[in-house]
Amino acid sequence: MTKDVLHFLNPRKQTMVEQLHQFCEINSGTENLLGLALMHQHLKEVFTPLADQVETLQLPSITTMNMAGEISIQQCGDALFIRKRPELKRRILLSGHMDTVYGVNHPFQTLTYINDNQINGPGVADMKGGLLVILHALSAFEETQQVKNLGWDVLINADEEIGSLASSSLFDEFANLYQAALVYEPAMTASGILAKNRRGSGKFTLVATGKSAHVGRDFSEGRNAICYLAEVITAIHALNQYSHSQGITINVGKIAGGDAINMVPDKAVVKIDVRVSKTEDEHWVREQLNKILNSMKREGYTLTIHGHFGRPVKRVCPATERLFSRIQKLGQVLGLSIDWQDSGGCCDGNNLARHGLPVLDTLGVRGGHIHSANEFILLDSLVERSALTALLLMDLAAGGLEDLKK
Repeated sequence: MTKDVLHFLNPRKQTMVEQLHQFCEINSGTENLLGLALMHQHLKEVFTPLADQVETLQLPSITTMNMAGEISIQQCGDALFIRKRPELKRRILLSGHMDTVYGVNHPFQTLTYINDNQINGPGVADMKGGLLVILHALSAFEETQQVKNLGWDVLINADEEIGSLASSSLFDEFANLYQAALVYEPAMTASGILAKNRRGSGKFTLVATGKSAHVGRDFSEGRNAICYLAEVITAIHALNQYSHSQGITINVGKIAGGDAINMVPDKAVVKIDVRVSKTEDEHWVREQLNKILNSMKREGYTLTIHGHFGRPVKRVCPATERLFSRIQKLGQVLGLSIDWQDSGGCCDGNNLARHGLPVLDTLGVRGGHIHSANEFILLDSLVERSALTALLLMDLAAGGLEDLKK
């Protein structure tokens, strides 16, 4: 079984590397709709020969608060939904995303060989390499005798890097179709460690308004929104001294305000990222933020908060532990020592696990330094991780799905 999978995949390594170049030479930053449309078409072309059904899913626009403190409408790229043997009830979801954090104006746009096994480039690990793992793992699985016992779907969204704000409803809609889900974010480390429990996250925007005035003539008439907001965010940041040991972090990440320096600024905006380790922590954070906002009301100023918790906490369930145990044993067959560890990051696996599905994520390639100009992939992991998923699909098709329920 293992030899057959490797015999199929090993000769395809060079094809995988060539496809990686093709994928990563397309800028598919989350806001680059033209690039995402091109990436969507490439993915559609390579997955169609494997599939029984391929659907383009148009997503609704999302409403966000920009750094000017104004509501803005953002359109996201289309999702791709690929189905095999849709008539089967025994089925599994493989999930990935085509968008990256590198916009069209980002300086990091090209691929560079570091050595024969390592390429530096935008999205090579997060997660165009992971999309190739899905593609070639399924290609290998479809050559086996077990295919008649398992249906699979692939869902590739285009807004994961901004929290899947437009596509999260798809996970809610489709989750009950599956007995398990696999997510292809890159491995946690270059050695291949998987993510175990994941924190949940919320993103909030605070908008403070005051009153503008000429600094020289009417300074005392002004109400400085920047100074006011600075007091508020200092109080918010101070929550970390009580919460960090409990697995809650509150990061004041971005601030804007003011215009000409001879004007008292009448508006200031700050964006905050919150991470929580338990679902009930969301209530504590909201309660503390509301207390601060209520206690710091001032005459002549307004202060409003926008945002929500978009990624639920992901805690492994017994079925996920059994799924991990299966992939550990399959890894040993390939000569791999697979472990997992908790992560403060979030992914679409958080949204899927909320529905009680056993979920394994970070099944994508090995690499590192994601979300930076140093992002890299270890090329030997393309075959390695494709083989691992192919073996897991064979195992699940042969009765492993039922074992997850015990």
